[in-house]
Amino acid sequence: MAMKQREAVYKVTTEVLASKGIEFMPTVTDVRDLATSEIRSEITDKITTMFQEGQVEFKSTDSNQEKLSDAKKLRSYVTGLITNWFNKDTNLNGGVKYEAKNPGTRSPDAQLKELRILKKHLEAKGDTDNLARVEQAIAERVQELKAEKAPASLPAVDPDNLPDFLKDLAV
Repeated sequence: MAMKQREAVYKVTTEVLASKGIEFMPTVTDVRDLATSEIRSEITDKITTMFQEGQVEFKSTDSNQEKLSDAKKLRSYVTGLITNWFNKDTNLNGGVKYEAKNPGTRSPDAQLKELRILKKHLEAKGDTDNLARVEQAIAERVQELKAEKAPASLPAVDPDNLPDFLKDLAV
């Protein structure tokens, strides 16, 4: 049976570090501080080979089959996979709970997406005058989307069913 991707990253990482004589203590040492580009490359090579040999779980989808058949795409996938588990696996990241840098930025809203792209363009050009306008538009759009998610109407509060000291709060 093929091992889980997380297990493969942990196993290969600890093996490569050990082969280099680098001391690693799970949940204590942050592997990102130890993994040079040479070490990461070796880890990537080994995990890529494991995928090709079917030793690591990989859901059978058309996109994944394409990755397996294209060495460059598979290597790119494995590189991202390693980064992901170096960040999220507490055995590899020094025991720290992972928190996304920009949570909730993957909005399906097309307008918000375009506003964020426009913001990046303006930042790259150094256009601070228009940047403030775009940031304001982004903030307004985020508020609009939050309002859309809010319940349309709340049920009415019946003051007769409230204790006397709270009846004045009934709307």
